[in-house]
Amino acid sequence: MIFLAFFVIDHSVPLATYWQDVNLRVILEKRPRTLVVDPYCGPGDRPWTEDELRTLREHGVKPVAYLSLATVGEHQGDLYRLARKRGLLGRPDPEWPGDHAVRFWERAWLDALRAKLKELRDLGYEGVFIDVVDPWSRDWYVEWFHRETGGDVDGLKGRSYRALEGLLRTARDLGLRVYVNAGDAVFDRKLAELKDRYGFGVVVENVVADDEGRPTPGNVFEAKLRALERLGDGVYVFEYGIDPERERNRLTGLFSRTDVEEVYITSPDHDRLGKAAVPPTALLKRSDSTMGRLLKLLVA
Repeated sequence: MIFLAFFVIDHSVPLATYWQDVNLRVILEKRPRTLVVDPYCGPGDRPWTEDELRTLREHGVKPVAYLSLATVGEHQGDLYRLARKRGLLGRPDPEWPGDHAVRFWERAWLDALRAKLKELRDLGYEGVFIDVVDPWSRDWYVEWFHRETGGDVDGLKGRSYRALEGLLRTARDLGLRVYVNAGDAVFDRKLAELKDRYGFGVVVENVVADDEGRPTPGNVFEAKLRALERLGDGVYVFEYGIDPERERNRLTGLFSRTDVEEVYITSPDHDRLGKAAVPPTALLKRSDSTMGRLLKLLVA
């Protein structure tokens, strides 16, 4: 008797982002496995509802909530009001109008974020995407931090990692899956240590090109590749200014020495579902492993 095993590689999008001008119909058509959304900006430019999140989950989409560590947006009504009321609000972000620095190292802010994590979990989110974990990489933020505390870059970095670890512990206790947008923290071994300890996913932006599609300088590109190698699996690369179809083969070669799960290409404003250009090497690694298990079963 001859047994035939049919193996199908999953080409769906593992992780996608969409937090402006959200169209629920488009999401349900494309069905990314994990979708990062701004909980304050859902369909109709209003907060996502429990029913909408349930609809996502019923269609196989795991909703993940965007949450910033070191900044707060005016559109985040409850968090912004709390920051202003408690004297935690800082300098406006010159790069993102409507966002402000926040005294994230204060107990009041960390307690607010912990409470928000529980609220998001109870509403139906299955994970959280933590952004702005590297405020030390922004000159304007470092200057504000120095005026507020007298501290330097190293002091700001230390407080950032302590606050991040506090959120990671809370998310773990709540059963939430965590993704961290690494920023310049990707170059620090501390991030890799935290990843090993807490098992979160990592997003690394602009490895190949900047938002306008201009190539990343060679030394920066190589440094990011070395960081990706150190981080291992569970890492997703986000690019913004390149053509996923035209660049697919080049991306495969560029990331072949890493365990990157996916290269995901979208707009800088995350105002639509982007396209995935998954390196075939990553698919082959998974397919080889699965095929090996299938063959063992067949010959047993």
